[in-house]
Amino acid sequence: MRTTQFIENGYYHIFNRGVDKRNVFLRYGHYSRFIHTILSLLNTGSATERSTKNQGLALKYKINIICYCLMPNHYHFLLQQIEDGGISEFMHNLNTSYTMYFNKNNNRTGRLFEYTFKAKEIDSDELLLHISRYIHLNPRVAHIVQDLSLYPWSSYLEYIGEKDEPFCQKKIILNHFHDDSKKYEGFVHDQIAYAQLLHRIDHEEKEEFLYL
Repeated sequence: MRTTQFIENGYYHIFNRGVDKRNVFLRYGHYSRFIHTILSLLNTGSATERSTKNQGLALKYKINIICYCLMPNHYHFLLQQIEDGGISEFMHNLNTSYTMYFNKNNNRTGRLFEYTFKAKEIDSDELLLHISRYIHLNPRVAHIVQDLSLYPWSSYLEYIGEKDEPFCQKKIILNHFHDDSKKYEGFVHDQIAYAQLLHRIDHEEKEEFLYL
C-alpha cells in the first residue's frame, strides 16, 4: 500500500525504473513515444486519442508537470497535483500505455516497470528547487553526457531557453530565480561535482530513494 497520499496542490517527486533494472528506453523512438504519450494524456486524457473535443478529460487540468528526465532504465518527474486523483491517473495511464507499446514492439510480455511507481512528497521550496536540480543532473552524473545541453530527453533544455516544450510549468521553479534561466543554469551546475561525489560513494544506500 502506498504511504504517500497525494493532496491538492501538493508537489511530488515521482520515479520508477525497469523491472530487474532493465533498460526501458532502447532507442530514439522509445523516448519519443513516451513523450508523445505524455502530451496526448495532458491534452486529451487518452494515450492514443488526438482529438481535443472533450477538454474535460484532459489531464493538464489535474496535474502540472514541473520537470522530468528520462534515463535508459528509469524516469523522474516533479509533479504538482491540481485535482484529486490526478497523479495516480496520469502515472497509471502513462505506464500502461508505454508498456503495451514497448512489449508489442519488442516481442515480450509482462511488467516493464517495477510495481507501483515511487513517490516522495516535497514539503518546502528549498526541497522543490533541489529536486528539480537533481532531476536535471541525472544524465551528467551518470556520465551519459558531459554537457547537459546535449541531452534531449529531459526538461533542462526548456529551462535554459534552448527548447520550447508545451507541457512543463517551468515558471514554478524559475520564479525563484526572477525568471532568469541563466541563474537557474548556474544553480544546477553549481552542484555537479558534489552530486557526482554522492553518486560514487553512496550509490547503494541512495538507490532505494533515487535512481541515478
